[in-house]
Amino acid sequence: MEKVAVSVMPITDMGGLKQFTDEISSGSRAEAHREFLRRVGVSAERAYVQPTPMGDLMVLVWEGVDQAEMNERFGDMVQNPQSDHERYLKDVVIPKIHGVDLSQPPPPPTQQFTTVTT
Repeated sequence: MEKVAVSVMPITDMGGLKQFTDEISSGSRAEAHREFLRRVGVSAERAYVQPTPMGDLMVLVWEGVDQAEMNERFGDMVQNPQSDHERYLKDVVIPKIHGVDLSQPPPPPTQQFTTVTT
């Protein structure tokens, strides 16, 4: 089974998210975003919008890394951005589109709750 990791983030600026996803898919930020994904070991990235009664959420799925790797690599990018694009993710996308205050301590590590196999 290929490695897959999932992250869920609030969306505080849907218009900004739409613009950003257009830019990274086929626009001016496309190659820089692909380079970031390659650097952190991601073979494919998918993002979904999930409406909820408490507000919209973005469900981010990375293929090629497991959950621990995603958390570690994303955290490393936030603390030590390696490119202008990574600084844009840290300084604009995360705080303005997702409303996440990076001056606050990170959430605790993801803990596996259960596994069900067939």
